[in-house]
Amino acid sequence: LLPGNFWVNSTFESLTAGMPDGWTYGGSDYGLPPGTGTIDQVTTLNSVSPTHSLAVIDNSTTGYGEWYSDVAIAGLANVGDTIGFHWHEIYSIASGNEMRVDVRFLDAFGNGGDNNFVVSGNSAGWGGTLANSTFSVRNQQLVVPAGAVTLRIALASGGPENGTGQYIIDDLSARVVPEPSTIALLSVSGLVGLSVLRRRKIAR
Repeated sequence: LLPGNFWVNSTFESLTAGMPDGWTYGGSDYGLPPGTGTIDQVTTLNSVSPTHSLAVIDNSTTGYGEWYSDVAIAGLANVGDTIGFHWHEIYSIASGNEMRVDVRFLDAFGNGGDNNFVVSGNSAGWGGTLANSTFSVRNQQLVVPAGAVTLRIALASGGPENGTGQYIIDDLSARVVPEPSTIALLSVSGLVGLSVLRRRKIAR
């Protein structure tokens, strides 16, 4: 996970009765309980750290499933801040179909637009089965809009409900991206610190 990550249960390791804490399942065809051959799953077939990852595995042509998680952004981010999203992914999606990670900034009434990060085909590390595959890294950025009070991240099995395939993510980070001026100050302070240390060593 990246430094400054504020997401809840980002590694999907905190579980209660097989459900990842802080995450909710939904969609038109998720089944009960998740993890028993239904679309919404927590899998141990492949993970970044240490043993679990979040998955939507859709073999149906009549429905979809999704996992979603909400975090109140008060005290974490302000309007105009850039939020950086970082996660690891494996996917294999049937030809012509798609799945997605959807990020939404919601206002006090629960309204907000979708920011869909869509995947299709096979990920670079796909090895024929989930167990034989390796994760690729995805980085995205969005700016916090006016009126936003909640940030929602969802892993969804498809746009059209007849989409089939599998999409697995792990080690999800969300953090405020430092402004260039802040980065420059940190760099300068680091150089000053190194200079002071060097002088001390020379003095000795």
